[in-house]
Amino acid sequence: MPGVAKALCWIGDVVQVLVLDRFHPQRRALSQQASTACRSLKFHSRSKIRPVNLRDLLPKLGGQPVEHVTLPGPSMDFGQVGSQTGYHALASVVKALQPKVILETGTYLGVSTVAMALNAPPDCRIYTVDLPDEASPEQVPGLNATDQGHVRASRHRVGEAFLHSPLRERIQQIREDSMTFRAEKWLRNAEVVYIDGGHSLPCVTKDTENAFRVLAPGGTIIWDDYFHLYPDVVSFLDKLADEQPLHVIAGTNYAIYSRRWQRSA
Repeated sequence: MPGVAKALCWIGDVVQVLVLDRFHPQRRALSQQASTACRSLKFHSRSKIRPVNLRDLLPKLGGQPVEHVTLPGPSMDFGQVGSQTGYHALASVVKALQPKVILETGTYLGVSTVAMALNAPPDCRIYTVDLPDEASPEQVPGLNATDQGHVRASRHRVGEAFLHSPLRERIQQIREDSMTFRAEKWLRNAEVVYIDGGHSLPCVTKDTENAFRVLAPGGTIIWDDYFHLYPDVVSFLDKLADEQPLHVIAGTNYAIYSRRWQRSA
C-alpha cells in the first residue's frame, strides 16, 4: 500500500539521520543538529507560550512596516550560537520599533549587538553587558555549566564583532556581572531590551528585573533561549506568562513582551 510504503520510508529516514549517522565521523555533527532541531520543534508544538508568525507579530508592536533588514555577513563568527533566522527576527523587531535606546545582557561575541545596530536609527545608543575578562566562570554565582562554557569561549573576545567597526561609536560596553548590575545607573527608557545572558533561574530573574526597571512606557523585551535545553528559562517565562502577555516568535527561541500590548488591552 502507498501509505505503508511512505511511512516505512519516513521511518528509515529518521533512523538513518538521528541514529545511524551518529556513528559516522563525517555526519555526526549534522545528526546532532537534526536531533536538536527535532526536540526544539517538539517543545514549541507543546509549549505554554505559543508561537506567532513574525509577519503577524510586528503589527501588534505598532511599529513601522518592515520591508527588509540588514544582517551580519556570512564571514562573521557566530561562536556556535545564534542563527540567521534568529538574527533576522531580532533585526526585524528593531527595524519596526526604531528605538533610541537598547539594553542587551549577554554580549558574547557581539553578533546580536551588530544585528540590532545595523537596523536601529543612527542616533540609537546600545548598552551591552557582559562579564569582565578576569571573571572566572566557576566563581561567578548563578552560572550553569552551559553558561560557564560560553564564558570560557568568549574570554578576551567579548564584542569582537563590533570592536573594529564604525558601529562601535554607538555601542557602550559594560563589563559587569549582571547579578550585581544596576541598569538604571547607566540608562533610562530602554525601548528594546534583549536578554541573552546567564540561563540559570537567578540570572534570568535578575536580568528581567533590570529590564523592567528601565523599560520605556512602550518598551519591548525579548528573551532568547526559550526551549528545551534551558529549563530554568522555560520555567521562568512560563510563570511570567501568567502575569504578562508573552508570545514566541515562530521559528525562533525568542519570547517577547511589549508594554504596548498592555496599554491597548
